Amino acid sequence: MSFKDCICFRLGKTARKVTRAYREEIATYGLTHGQFFLIIAIIEQEGLLPSELAEKTFQDRPTITGLLDRLEKDSWIERRPDPSDRRSLRIYLGARGNDKKTAVLKLFENTNQKFLDRFSKTEWKQMQSFLVRLEQ
Repeated sequence: MSFKDCICFRLGKTARKVTRAYREEIATYGLTHGQFFLIIAIIEQEGLLPSELAEKTFQDRPTITGLLDRLEKDSWIERRPDPSDRRSLRIYLGARGNDKKTAVLKLFENTNQKFLDRFSKTEWKQMQSFLVRLEQ
Protein backbone atom coordinates (compact mmCIF):
# COMPACT_ATOMS: atom_id res chain seq x y z
CA MET A 1 0.00 0.00 0.00
CA SER A 2 1.33 3.48 -0.86
CA PHE A 3 0.88 6.63 1.19
CA LYS A 4 -1.70 7.78 -1.38
CA ASP A 5 -3.88 4.89 -0.22
CA CYS A 6 -3.66 6.05 3.40
CA ILE A 7 -7.00 7.37 4.63
CA CYS A 8 -5.31 10.16 6.59
CA PHE A 9 -3.50 11.36 3.46
CA ARG A 10 -6.64 11.23 1.29
CA LEU A 11 -8.85 13.00 3.83
CA GLY A 12 -6.18 15.61 4.51
CA LYS A 13 -5.69 16.31 0.81
CA THR A 14 -9.44 16.63 0.30
CA ALA A 15 -9.86 18.87 3.34
CA ARG A 16 -7.09 21.18 2.12
CA LYS A 17 -8.75 21.52 -1.30
CA VAL A 18 -12.13 22.32 0.23
CA THR A 19 -10.52 24.76 2.67
CA ARG A 20 -8.69 26.48 -0.18
CA ALA A 21 -11.96 26.92 -2.10
CA TYR A 22 -13.55 28.63 0.90
CA ARG A 23 -10.44 30.66 1.67
CA GLU A 24 -10.45 32.17 -1.82
CA GLU A 25 -14.11 33.14 -1.45
CA ILE A 26 -13.90 34.59 2.07
CA ALA A 27 -10.74 36.60 1.45
CA THR A 28 -12.83 39.57 0.30
CA TYR A 29 -14.34 39.77 3.80
CA GLY A 30 -10.97 39.72 5.54
CA LEU A 31 -11.93 36.57 7.43
CA THR A 32 -9.90 33.49 8.19
CA HIS A 33 -11.31 30.04 7.62
CA GLY A 34 -11.91 29.61 11.36
CA GLN A 35 -13.58 32.99 11.73
CA PHE A 36 -15.84 32.32 8.74
CA PHE A 37 -17.17 29.03 10.07
CA LEU A 38 -17.60 30.49 13.54
CA ILE A 39 -19.75 33.25 12.04
CA ILE A 40 -21.80 30.62 10.19
CA ALA A 41 -22.32 28.79 13.51
CA ILE A 42 -23.42 32.06 15.16
CA ILE A 43 -25.79 32.88 12.31
CA GLU A 44 -27.28 29.41 12.71
CA GLN A 45 -27.83 29.98 16.43
CA GLU A 46 -27.24 33.35 18.05
CA GLY A 47 -27.02 33.75 21.80
CA LEU A 48 -24.77 30.80 22.59
CA LEU A 49 -22.10 30.88 25.25
CA PRO A 50 -18.48 30.67 24.05
CA SER A 51 -18.28 27.18 25.58
CA GLU A 52 -21.32 26.12 23.55
CA LEU A 53 -19.75 27.54 20.38
CA ALA A 54 -16.55 25.63 21.15
CA GLU A 55 -18.53 22.42 21.46
CA LYS A 56 -20.60 23.13 18.35
CA THR A 57 -17.54 23.84 16.18
CA PHE A 58 -15.23 21.23 17.76
CA GLN A 59 -12.72 23.90 18.81
CA ASP A 60 -11.07 24.36 22.18
CA ARG A 61 -12.03 27.30 24.40
CA PRO A 62 -8.79 29.30 23.96
CA THR A 63 -9.15 29.06 20.16
CA ILE A 64 -12.77 30.24 20.32
CA THR A 65 -11.83 33.11 22.63
CA GLY A 66 -9.15 34.30 20.20
CA LEU A 67 -11.51 34.05 17.23
CA LEU A 68 -14.25 35.90 19.11
CA ASP A 69 -11.83 38.65 20.20
CA ARG A 70 -10.85 39.36 16.59
CA LEU A 71 -14.44 39.14 15.32
CA GLU A 72 -15.63 41.51 18.04
CA LYS A 73 -12.84 43.99 17.26
CA ASP A 74 -14.05 44.07 13.64
CA SER A 75 -17.76 44.33 14.65
CA TRP A 76 -18.66 40.91 13.22
CA ILE A 77 -19.97 39.79 16.61
CA GLU A 78 -20.81 41.25 19.98
CA ARG A 79 -20.77 39.79 23.45
CA ARG A 80 -23.82 40.52 25.58
CA PRO A 81 -24.40 39.71 29.24
CA ASP A 82 -26.49 36.62 29.89
CA PRO A 83 -29.75 37.84 31.45
CA SER A 84 -29.81 34.88 33.86
CA ASP A 85 -26.09 34.98 34.80
CA ARG A 86 -24.28 38.31 34.69
CA ARG A 87 -20.90 36.51 34.83
CA SER A 88 -21.56 34.91 31.43
CA LEU A 89 -21.53 36.49 28.01
CA ARG A 90 -23.60 35.31 25.07
CA ILE A 91 -22.54 35.77 21.45
CA TYR A 92 -24.60 37.61 18.82
CA LEU A 93 -23.91 39.09 15.41
CA GLY A 94 -22.57 42.61 15.57
CA ALA A 95 -23.18 45.49 13.17
CA ARG A 96 -20.90 44.16 10.45
CA GLY A 97 -22.15 40.60 10.95
CA ASN A 98 -25.75 41.69 10.50
CA ASP A 99 -24.81 43.83 7.51
CA LYS A 100 -22.97 40.97 5.75
CA LYS A 101 -25.18 38.10 6.96
CA THR A 102 -27.02 37.50 3.68
CA ALA A 103 -23.87 37.69 1.57
CA VAL A 104 -21.91 35.40 3.91
CA LEU A 105 -24.70 32.81 3.96
CA LYS A 106 -24.94 32.92 0.17
CA LEU A 107 -21.17 32.43 -0.13
CA PHE A 108 -21.35 29.50 2.32
CA GLU A 109 -24.24 27.84 0.50
CA ASN A 110 -22.82 28.38 -2.99
CA THR A 111 -19.34 27.13 -2.10
CA ASN A 112 -20.73 24.12 -0.26
CA GLN A 113 -23.05 23.36 -3.18
CA LYS A 114 -20.11 23.29 -5.61
CA PHE A 115 -18.85 20.25 -3.73
CA LEU A 116 -22.24 18.66 -3.10
CA ASP A 117 -23.02 18.83 -6.82
CA ARG A 118 -20.31 16.21 -7.36
CA PHE A 119 -22.53 13.63 -5.65
CA SER A 120 -25.96 12.20 -6.28
CA LYS A 121 -28.30 12.40 -3.28
CA THR A 122 -27.67 8.72 -2.57
CA GLU A 123 -23.91 9.17 -2.80
CA TRP A 124 -24.00 12.14 -0.45
CA LYS A 125 -26.02 10.18 2.12
CA GLN A 126 -23.46 7.38 1.85
CA MET A 127 -20.59 9.85 2.21
CA GLN A 128 -22.17 11.34 5.33
CA SER A 129 -22.57 7.84 6.73
CA PHE A 130 -18.92 7.05 6.01
CA LEU A 131 -17.74 10.28 7.63
CA VAL A 132 -19.84 9.68 10.73
CA ARG A 133 -18.38 6.20 11.00
CA LEU A 134 -14.85 7.61 10.79
CA GLU A 135 -15.64 10.23 13.46
CA GLN A 136 -16.70 7.56 15.98
